[in-house]
This record gives sequence, C-alpha cells and structure tokens, in this order.
Amino acid sequence: MDVRRARYILPNLFTLASLFFGMLAIAMSMEGSEPSLRIAILAIVAAVIADGMDGRVARMTKTATMFGIELDSLADLVSFGVAPAFLAYRHSMWGVGGLFPWLAVVIMFFYVACGAMRLARFNITSDHKGKPSQHFQGLPIPAACGLVTSFIWVSLDLELSSGLRLFVVISTLLSSALLMVSTIPYPSFKRVRWGLWNAILFLTLVGVLVVLALKTKTSICLFVVALIYALSGPLLWAGRMVRKQVKAVFRARHEDDY
Repeated sequence: MDVRRARYILPNLFTLASLFFGMLAIAMSMEGSEPSLRIAILAIVAAVIADGMDGRVARMTKTATMFGIELDSLADLVSFGVAPAFLAYRHSMWGVGGLFPWLAVVIMFFYVACGAMRLARFNITSDHKGKPSQHFQGLPIPAACGLVTSFIWVSLDLELSSGLRLFVVISTLLSSALLMVSTIPYPSFKRVRWGLWNAILFLTLVGVLVVLALKTKTSICLFVVALIYALSGPLLWAGRMVRKQVKAVFRARHEDDY
C-alpha cells in the first residue's frame, strides 16, 4: 500500500465519522425518549468535533482534494442540517395537533434547504486552493446546528415548559436559517496564527469555559457560546454600517467647509 496515497484517506475518515454521528443522532431522535434525545445531542456534538478535525488534518497533511470538499459538504448537510431538524421536531414539535404537523415539516424543510444553499454557495465561492478566508459569508451550518442543539440541551436540563420550548425552537430554526443564507460576514478562525500569546489566550478561554461548565451546566455554556457567535455577525455588520455613515457625514461636512 502506498503510504503517500493512504494519507489522503485520513481527512475523509473524520468526515465519515461526522456523517456516522449525524445518522446516529437522527436514529436516536426518532426514538423520542429523553435519554435518546440526550444521546442524539451528544452525537451531534461529536459530529461537530469530527467535522472540525477533517479540514485541519487535510491542511496539516496537505491532502485537501475536491472529493474531500464535496464529501464534507454532503456530510455537513446530514449531520448539521437534517439531524438537528429531526431533533427539534421530535423534541418540541411532536404531538401538537391540528395542522401544525404540516407546518412543522415546512419549518424543518426551510432550515435544511437554507443549510443546503449555504453549503452550495460556499463550495462555488470559496478559493479552496488559496489561503482560508478571514470571514465566512453567512452563518456556518455547524454554528447554526450548535445554536439549535444547545438550546434543546438547555431545555432538557432546565425542564422548560412545552410552550416555551416550541416558541424558542421555531424561532431559532427560522432565524439561523435566514442567517445562513444571508451575506453577513462571520469571523473565521482558520487563519489564526498560533503564536505564544494566541495559544495562551485560547487555553485561557478554554479553561474558563471548562470551569463554568463544571460550576453551572455544560449545556448553558455551549448555548451562550453559540448565541454569542450567531449574534456577532449582525452586530459587527451593524457596527461597520454605523461607522461608514459617521465617516460619510464627517466627510460631507469637511467638504462643505471648503
């Protein structure tokens, strides 16, 4: 076996692991009991970790290929699109009478469809041969999945009422779907230079999160992190728009003075 060719398999193994955990999450969500839903949540967390590893391994080993990129997108659609949609449906929207089951399917479809369009846009607009971009266009689908899944985890831990769960889950699905297909830039950490100070800062943040998770609940910490990142895009975009308007006003006043 050619070792040089075998190394191309390694990133794809992480991608397939992410796909496996996504399928496991769907299967556990369909079962519907609280222990099964918790297993589904942990499976999605494992899928996020595996997905984060495949790209880094590909860049470290210089084995990035178009096959791997397309495989990663297909796995992401299942693990971060279909799986959290099923989880949300079984957790919050299952058993509601009337015409709501049909509306729930439409909401699930809207989230998954926006995720698919987000991935397709990423594949055709990204320069996969060059350096990774400093920003994502629209909310990345793993972040959208993290927001939905972490809230469901919080609702299980805090035993929130069914009405509140239904409202927040639907709002989260719709808002994260719209953010995915938006053109709002989100910060990307792929080009972070891991020097001494950045490494110290990263380890400090991880340590703080671990302590908070131990002191409170892991689900709450993950939800807060996911919510902050989801809001960071619109807030930073609004801040840039305000600065542009302020500069335009000062420039116009300066020109009037002359």
